Amino acid sequence: MLKMKKLFALALISLFVLGGCSQEKEAPELIEVKFKTIPENIKVNKEVELVATVTQGTEKVEDADEVTFEIWKEGQTKDQHKKIEAKHTKNGEYKVTYVFKETGKYYVISHTTARGMHNMPKNEVIVK
Repeated sequence: MLKMKKLFALALISLFVLGGCSQEKEAPELIEVKFKTIPENIKVNKEVELVATVTQGTEKVEDADEVTFEIWKEGQTKDQHKKIEAKHTKNGEYKVTYVFKETGKYYVISHTTARGMHNMPKNEVIVK
């Protein structure tokens, strides 16, 4: 009889454990960062807007903790990279105005931290 009670208790505990595991919460959607420049064609020594549009699913993220652009010319070392904090404008857009001083290929990483997540897409731009 005692063996039967132990077996029943074990089965009951297993049922609770397995039942608890099946109630998984849906994971939040990841943040997405889309980069663009305004104007699209960049000219040396002319102002350009670097824009990161941050979304989570279909929602525009207006409350990012940080959006920073890391900019460097091809061939430069890490200590030559420039980091500039972007300002939130509207519609999930974070912007900074920048002037490229030389022609060539540059890289821009949009370091974005929002809603407990980090995304850092790397983009290539050509300055003429």
